[in-house]
Order: sequence, then C-alpha cells, then structure tokens
Amino acid sequence: MGPWRWSLLWCLHVALVRGTVLAGGQNSRERPPRPAGWSPAPSSSWAPTPEPGSSRDPEGSAAALAFLQTGDAQRLARANCSRGVAAGAALAHAANFLNMLFQTNDIREASVAEDVEWYQALVRSLAEGHPWVRRAVLALDAHPLAAKPRLMLQATKGDGEILLQDVSATAPGLGNLSWDNEWFNSFKSQRNPVLRKRVLSNDLRSMETPKWQRGDSYVGEPGHVRWSPPFLECRDGRFLPAWAVTLSSAFYGLKPDLSPEFKGVVRVDIELRDVAIDQCASGPGWFADTHRCDLNSTQCVPQESRGFVLGRYLCRCKPGFYGAVGSRALGSPSTAAGADGGSRLACRPCRQGCTTCEDDMPCLIQEDRALRAAILSCQACCMLAVFLSMLISYHFRRSKRIRASGVVLLEMILFGSLLLYFPVFILYFKPSIFRCIVLRWVRMLGFAIVYGTITLKLYRVLKVFLSRTAQRVPYVSSQRVLKMLGLILLLVLWFLAAWTIGMLENVDKNIPLVIRTQTARGLHFYICGHDRWDYMMVIAEMLFLLWGSFLCYATRTVPSAFHEPRYMGIALHNELMISATFHVVR
Repeated sequence: MGPWRWSLLWCLHVALVRGTVLAGGQNSRERPPRPAGWSPAPSSSWAPTPEPGSSRDPEGSAAALAFLQTGDAQRLARANCSRGVAAGAALAHAANFLNMLFQTNDIREASVAEDVEWYQALVRSLAEGHPWVRRAVLALDAHPLAAKPRLMLQATKGDGEILLQDVSATAPGLGNLSWDNEWFNSFKSQRNPVLRKRVLSNDLRSMETPKWQRGDSYVGEPGHVRWSPPFLECRDGRFLPAWAVTLSSAFYGLKPDLSPEFKGVVRVDIELRDVAIDQCASGPGWFADTHRCDLNSTQCVPQESRGFVLGRYLCRCKPGFYGAVGSRALGSPSTAAGADGGSRLACRPCRQGCTTCEDDMPCLIQEDRALRAAILSCQACCMLAVFLSMLISYHFRRSKRIRASGVVLLEMILFGSLLLYFPVFILYFKPSIFRCIVLRWVRMLGFAIVYGTITLKLYRVLKVFLSRTAQRVPYVSSQRVLKMLGLILLLVLWFLAAWTIGMLENVDKNIPLVIRTQTARGLHFYICGHDRWDYMMVIAEMLFLLWGSFLCYATRTVPSAFHEPRYMGIALHNELMISATFHVVR
C-alpha cells in the first residue's frame, strides 16, 4: 500500500498550501435536512449552507473553539457534545487521491457477495495506509437512484487494532442531504462528473482474462478528491481530542453504452497530527495572516508547535519598540490567540533617540536648558566685550599704548578671540556633519590668528632687542608680521581643506562624523567624533604654544615701557596649561 500512503501525504500537503483562510472563532452549526427533491448543483466544490433557525450546541462549540486555541485535551474531555463541530466555513479541497477503482468488466459484473472479502481487505489497507488515518469507509451503490448503498464497510483504527464493521444497516441515513452525509451525497447527485477518458489495451496472447482487447476507461481529474473542513468527532457524548478531515473520492463503473456510472465512494478520515498552524505566514493558506500582531510595531514569530492548535506564535517588538510589560515579546502559545475581542497586540514606541529599549525610560541625556542658556548668555557677553574692545582700540588708535602694540595686530588678536568664542554657539545645537566641520574651521583659524599674532609679536621683540651681531637689524614692521601670519594661516587652511575632504570621503564610506556615546548611567548623547586628524591638530597646537613659551622665556629680560611681553607670556602659558589639562583629561 505504498502508493496509498504517499497519496495521503501529498493530498494533505496540497490542502495546507492551497487552502483558504479559516473564519476563526465561527460557531459551527448543524446542517438541517433539505426539502424533498432538493439536490446540489453539479459543482466539485459544493458545500451546504446553514439555514436560519438551525439548532446549536453552545457547550460543544465553545469547547471546540477553546481546544483549537489552547489544545487542552483535559478541558475538552469535560465538555458534553451532541454532534461533531466543524472548524471553518470552507476549506480547500485536494486532488489526486484515487484514480480508478472500478472499471474492468470483471469487477463491474461481479456480485457484491462474491467480492466482499476483496472490499474488506481494501478498507483495511486504507485504514493501515498511514498513521494519521482514523477511519476508512467504502460505500458501494446499488443503483444511481437507490436510497442507500448496497454495501458499506467501515474500518476504524483503535489501540493497536483495526475494527472492521459492516454498517450497511445505517446506510438509509445517507439519503438525508445533511452535512454528515455530504461526503457521499455530493458525488451521487453529481450529474456530469469531471472525468478523463483513457483507452485500455490487453495482450490476449499472454492473458486469459479479460476477453476483450481494447476498451474505454475514465479516471478523475485532479479536483476529483474532496476535503471536508476540519472537525472534532463526537463519540459516546465526548469529543475526541484531535482535529480530523475527511477525504472522499467517488469511483465509477461503465454502463452498457460505455459511459461512466456512479458505483460508490471511498472515504478516509485523517487526524491532523503534527500539522503546525502558521498564523504568521502571508499569502494563501488556511490560517495565513490570522495573527493578532500589530505589524507596525511588532513582528509575528511562529513557535514550534505539535498539533493543530491556534496561537502558537509570539508578537516580538521591532527595534525602537518595547512590550507593555517590559519585555521584547508579547503573547505566548496559550494566550496569543485568546478570545479578547480580536484586539491587536502592539508594542509601545521607545523614547526619542532610542534604537532599542525595554521600558519607557529615556535613552538620550536630558538637556538642562537653564544651564545651557546661562553658559550661552555668558559667552555672548564675552563676545560683546571683545567686540567693544575692538571699537575702543580703533577709537584710541593714536594712543601711545595702542601705537606701541600696533592697532592692526591688536585688532587681529581681538578678531581671533571672537572666532574662539564661536564654538560654544555651535555646540549649543545638535551635532551634524556641517556643524562639526565648521567647528574645526572656526577653532583652528581663531587659534592660529590669536596665538600666531602673539607669538610673532614676541618673535619681533626678540629679533630687535636680542640680536648678537654688530650689524643693525632692520625693524620688523606690522606689515611683515601680517605677512608671516598669512603664511601660518595658509598652512592652517591647507590642513583644514585636506581634513574636510577626508571627512567627506569617510561619510561616503559610512564612517560617521557624528558619533553616539553615553554617560556612566547609560544615557546617550551625540558629539562630533575624533580621529587621528584631531590628534594631529592637538599636537600642532601644543608645539606652537611651546615655541611661544620659549620666546617668552627668551624675552623675559627685555625692558618694555608697557610690559607687553609679560602679558603676552601670561596669555600663552594660560592657554598652554588649560589646553594640556583638557586634552589629557579627555
């Protein structure tokens, strides 16, 4: 019976793939008898429709729905039932289960009594063909217009045995057009079955029977096999704790005119064992897209399940969301499909700036607006004082003190100081690629202008007053100092241009310029990243300040009417110590 076993497996696979979505939670109804003379339309997918006023089994329906959701066999065993319960309104039918059983002259002309042992063996083999088969039935029809079949054999699989019964005595019930008899009546009432004609040939020289050489035969199309909706069987007033489906296929003989003639139906009840319900799947399927996960904030993750049970999935929070109870997943195999009105399981969004979170705690550091405003105000006051100093210096440009220092050089120092104050204003806003680039430019240019001018002024003092040659040294004017400062600025501009090009290339390579870091408490914040270019800038600044410090030491004995070298030395050493301390701590 190898082919029968593979046919069962293949049919079950086709039905799971090509089925339609189950109408979950729908109360099953009994199908009442139809009026006399009623017959279904000749369609291969006909299913009876319940009429208004049909009787219900509230306790059985509720127990069946709970069993579909939880798989709790003990709870199902405590419920009473009066009939089987279908799990859906319509399910897809499979194909190619049986081809032709009856279409040779010997079988067609033989009597039932003579071939009953053959039929019994066939039913037993169907029941034993696969571990999932619960029951096999063979119903032979005596005549197309007969009210009951001539023979009805049933093989029921039990604990290690197969019980074979002749249930022909209950066959008159098949004449009722109800749901329980649909597996037989739908085939019998079919006017024009969809069959495929095939020619049979026999080699009479090597065979004694049959006596004919060529004959016609009919086999079923792929849609000939029919599947019932999943159901729970009610036996002795109790549900069997396993969902099952019925596969049925009609077989046909030949009339004297060689046209197909309905002979009976073969039926197999298969338990849905180890058939996992994937409610997370998309597309066609029995339970596709029947989960309750909110796809905007969660991801449906199917769980390993053994049995035909709903709710075997988890709603896992997507990145940027968290569960209502502080977990990364919502639901469980026993609660994910609970009857709570069909509400969606959704995760809550994380706080702004959090890529992942476990609760509603903030991920980004909270800004102290008052402190930031105070620092910005203080910085603005300092810049205003520098700007007023520039106006005052220009107004008193003919003063001896300012003339001795050089009004142009003094204005350059004050202008560089304004540039050094600008980084605080840039850091007040959230970091970005443009702001990080501008921050370097303003900081380096301001430093080069301020301390370059101071260092060159000290160099001019050393050049004039500490020459050891007898030859007179030409005076280093302010214009020459500005030219030398221009060379320093040109070098700085070249360095900044090269750094900017390198940073833009890193951005194209997905190397971020703005990085995310965190405090000791785990709160995140964004800053402009530092790399080897920044360390080169720091080393260049420190070397430049050390050269200025050497010039201060060399000019310590130079007499000055207004002690300008002393004040410039204080400014240089102040920047040297503060910068060194800041870079070491950072």
